[in-house]
Amino acid sequence: MAETVPAPYVTDGTDFRGALKYHYGIALRRFAKFGIPCAVIFVQMYLWPMEYRGFLLPVAIIGFLGFMFTSILFYARMSMIWNCSRVFRTYPLEFRGPLEQGRLENRKQYLRFSQQAGQLVTMLPKDPLQRSGWPKRAVDGVWFAGDDPFGGAAIVPGTGELLFMQPSEWHQTAEARENAGGDRITQAKRAGIKKAVRY
Repeated sequence: MAETVPAPYVTDGTDFRGALKYHYGIALRRFAKFGIPCAVIFVQMYLWPMEYRGFLLPVAIIGFLGFMFTSILFYARMSMIWNCSRVFRTYPLEFRGPLEQGRLENRKQYLRFSQQAGQLVTMLPKDPLQRSGWPKRAVDGVWFAGDDPFGGAAIVPGTGELLFMQPSEWHQTAEARENAGGDRITQAKRAGIKKAVRY
């Protein structure tokens, strides 16, 4: 389980913008901390005379690989936060809980909402910042925006983690999505959750 640290923004479901801004900021700072220095290590090879570049090539290769790796992570994090943003701007936040914490497979934690939603869909949540562990407070409930057969996004009260969710068995919930009705399907499309998101 992840450490419980109070969020520096409101997590009571009244404003999702603070959570998005905070997570965007962390993703940018992590890229600046690791990606930019790697880019500098790579580029500095070209600042030296040709006769020295052979010696600097191994270091430049390490810098290039480091920059590519951090760039891929940065893109993945920003994309996932953007996915959460689209959901929050399309669906209202509502408190859902408690959650049934399911199996842990390949570092993926599965969960289900309580029966109050009228159906039990096993969700696969994803932390956009890829933090290790499971948010302790998530089992008590989360502020959720979305539509169960399509998925959605959530904010953990208190600690403020963002979670992007979609049904773990996407094909098994296909019928529920097809029978959701035109308005719900249109809304899911606008939120970017009509189709499965790879993560």
